[in-house]
Amino acid sequence: MNAQGETLIDLGAIAKTLDNGGLARTVSVKEGQSLFIQDDPGDALYLVKSGTLEANIFASSGKKLSLNIMQPGDVIGEIAVLDGGPRTATVTALEDAELARVDRTTLIDQMRRNPDIALELIQILCGRLRWISQQVEDMALLNTEKRLARRLILIARKFSDEKGHLNLSQSELADFLGLSRESTNKILQGWRSKGLIGLARGSIAIVDYVGLTKIAEFQEP
Repeated sequence: MNAQGETLIDLGAIAKTLDNGGLARTVSVKEGQSLFIQDDPGDALYLVKSGTLEANIFASSGKKLSLNIMQPGDVIGEIAVLDGGPRTATVTALEDAELARVDRTTLIDQMRRNPDIALELIQILCGRLRWISQQVEDMALLNTEKRLARRLILIARKFSDEKGHLNLSQSELADFLGLSRESTNKILQGWRSKGLIGLARGSIAIVDYVGLTKIAEFQEP
């Protein structure tokens, strides 16, 4: 599962393609460096081999919306590489990362030769579409507190440590929902006073998972 709450797909055909006969090359991205920028040409597909990266979109005003966090096993750049359009987001390394990179022309050729590759990419795209549909539904039907609770739970399920601590600042959490830090802080402080979470500089811990799940109105998987 990634930060979008998606269960990762078995990428056997894609992984074999990337590792087969020099079709892919390994690229390294240093912490803070961008793999690509929003509106760049969609000339390659990437598979994360190590490290963590974040996908963001930016408005002309500079406002940032965080879309997802990718870890080893995640595919990056499938939309633009399939339709030939520009990149839909900026992807930046949160820590040093290595990725397998396959050029668009090579990928399209391999898809024609091996339908399993196309099927896996379709599954990835369907997962993205389901996620977007859920976000639209949440924005239309849920208040800010419920949306914030849902996103915090999804991120914590994947990225919290063994003690339940999540290395995520309030500003970073706000960026995932397009909220201001002030409104996010107000909700988090309320949860802390109720014993639902713990707060420290640059980190959040879910103390009462059941209570926060009730706020989020989540159905447990």
